[in-house]
Amino acid sequence: MRMYVLKKLTLYSLSFLIMLSCIGQVAHGASDGGRTAADFLLIGTSARSAGMGGAYSAVSTGASATFWNPAGMTELATGEVLLGHFSWFQDINIEHGAVAYQPSERVSIGAQIGFLDYGLIDGRDENGLSTGNLSAYDLYAGLSAGYEINSDFSVGITAKVINQNLDNVSATGFAADIGTKYVYSKFTFAAVATNIRPSMDFNGVSEPLPSMVRVGVAGRPFNDDFLTSIEFSKQFQGETVFRHGLEYGFSDQYFIRTGYSFYPSSESRAFGSGITMGAGVKFTRAEINYAFTAHDEYAGEDLHRFSLTFKLGQ
Repeated sequence: MRMYVLKKLTLYSLSFLIMLSCIGQVAHGASDGGRTAADFLLIGTSARSAGMGGAYSAVSTGASATFWNPAGMTELATGEVLLGHFSWFQDINIEHGAVAYQPSERVSIGAQIGFLDYGLIDGRDENGLSTGNLSAYDLYAGLSAGYEINSDFSVGITAKVINQNLDNVSATGFAADIGTKYVYSKFTFAAVATNIRPSMDFNGVSEPLPSMVRVGVAGRPFNDDFLTSIEFSKQFQGETVFRHGLEYGFSDQYFIRTGYSFYPSSESRAFGSGITMGAGVKFTRAEINYAFTAHDEYAGEDLHRFSLTFKLGQ
């Protein structure tokens, strides 16, 4: 009876996320070229996730789950803080911070903030004359909650506020993420709908947010040292992506990772593009991770990412 109920709950959750995807396709299908606002929301956080190619919805736990899948926070054994940084092309820098805490046996709560700084931009008027430097940045902040229905099945939700600023023009919007996670034997299944909101208005122009559905599975089929993850994601307006990540741990302290992202709609890809590599070291109360992304899909350049994780409490 218990297994039957779990299967029904999982089926309903997946059906709900698929329904959201279909609604998004219909609501936004007539837009111009699939343009979206606040595309920075698509940039994944944590160097561990980047090292595994972004196939992370079924892997994420603790503070990282506030971004990837709020249902994953329920696997938190103690409080956790995550700090991430990487420099994009030119003067663009991305910072991210998250914290997660378990106030009771079944409930977990978390918060996150992300900041994308574009640096100074040379402003020009309609005649091409310089008007001085302009500042531009994107920002989001969110609150998350996860609930463990039982030891195998969890659900979670994130509510976030989004702000984009270009000199004296700004826009603010709100969005939500909904996630589920189900553990069966050595495997974990996850389904997440992210950035759910009809549109966001920027200086009188209304555009949809980069909403998407992600479905993934992760597992340790051989032993606890080897982790593999596969994920499928579909933007309501945009590309379909298949991701695969691998992680191997030595003595549960040293880790090496690799991942790959495949875009079926891409007509041509440079050799090595979509491949990521990473490494990490775990201490008693801290973990340091690094990831290298070759020809990042957003920047078109090689990227280096770093993140730190700290355990709080006992």
